[in-house]
Amino acid sequence: MTRTLVALLFLATSLAEAQAPKRKLEGEVSGNAFFGNTRQLLASVRAEHERLDSAYAFRVVSRLNYGQTTTDATGTFVSKRSWIVGSNYDWRPFADFAPFVRASMESSFENRIARRYSGGLGTRMNVVRNTATDVILSLGANGERTEALPPGDSAGAVTLARGISSLRLRRELSSRVAFTSETAYEPALTERGDYTIQSVNSLKVRLARFAALSFSVRDNYDSRSVARGARTNNDVELLMGILTTF
Repeated sequence: MTRTLVALLFLATSLAEAQAPKRKLEGEVSGNAFFGNTRQLLASVRAEHERLDSAYAFRVVSRLNYGQTTTDATGTFVSKRSWIVGSNYDWRPFADFAPFVRASMESSFENRIARRYSGGLGTRMNVVRNTATDVILSLGANGERTEALPPGDSAGAVTLARGISSLRLRRELSSRVAFTSETAYEPALTERGDYTIQSVNSLKVRLARFAALSFSVRDNYDSRSVARGARTNNDVELLMGILTTF
């Protein structure tokens, strides 16, 4: 009887520990500087909060970018000013298939977006998910409304539906070094030739328990940026910074 009670108490304790939610608060400050005939400065601030347990996962992410470019011909001007706030809610995040809903709002001076609102749903397939490696495939659909900065797109505000497809890879290379890569392709379902591609590749080198060096390459392609008045459809950022996790 005593052994049975001890076993039951041990099992109850293990289940309580397994179901205990995990919380993460992460902040990152990064930037770059290039000098020569054209001088460029870029600063980026990112904050993320996540709550995770076996029943659901909830994440909120925000990012702010600001950049300046200086040339002999034009002087100094703002080349980048953007922000985004987004959230994800996943049901049963450790199951083979995890339904999710998401929503975001953003603004981008360089892509000539005054406001972009989006919300969607879908499912994630956890191909591999353990302490050292993640391979996660996401599929779904998204509703989106984009309002261009003046003088703006000749079509005005655009509302459409997009497909969602993304692949996330994470690999712990050692106890101090980790690599993550996430690529998302979102084609418009009703407009031919309208699509976006976002790719983020990051290397994290842990310096201490709460701090790490981060090296990131972000690539954002929006097929309608030039139509809204931007100089290019493709925007690439190379960043180095400090990341803290609590």
